Amino acid sequence: MLDPVLTEPWYHLSECFKNENSTPFDTAHGRTLWEHAGQEPRLNNFFNEAMASDARLVTSLPIGDCRHVFEGLNSIVYVGGETRTASKIISDEFPNFKCTVLDLPHVVAGLEGTKNLSYVGGDMFESIPSADAVLLKLSLGSSSFCLPFLYDFDFANII
Repeated sequence: MLDPVLTEPWYHLSECFKNENSTPFDTAHGRTLWEHAGQEPRLNNFFNEAMASDARLVTSLPIGDCRHVFEGLNSIVYVGGETRTASKIISDEFPNFKCTVLDLPHVVAGLEGTKNLSYVGGDMFESIPSADAVLLKLSLGSSSFCLPFLYDFDFANII
């Protein structure tokens, strides 16, 4: 999609290294991609569709080759779990799991869960629902926000 909202940041790539903004998107628009998507339904829908497409590929590995990683778990929280794709695949593949998706409120607004899948609107920097495991998929644009959080994270119970 060659939308100016998404192409404009590329013109600010070098500028972003010289200022306090963490990404070219912040430099170009004065707010994060997540804040912008929260105010612009068209961008929000486009971004969620792109993440869902990526999720099909990313989820195939844990379901296929790494199934043993999920053995012994009763619950999982998928942080930034997008709208439905990966979480639906995981909850269908592991029906005994309690699968919770934590994402920004505008992302999960209006989504209905199932017997073993629920959606929670919130901010991972404030709190994460309790579970046996946390699934966190970082993207290039989110890593600068997540690194300080991950340094303080308690990895004792993470697979």
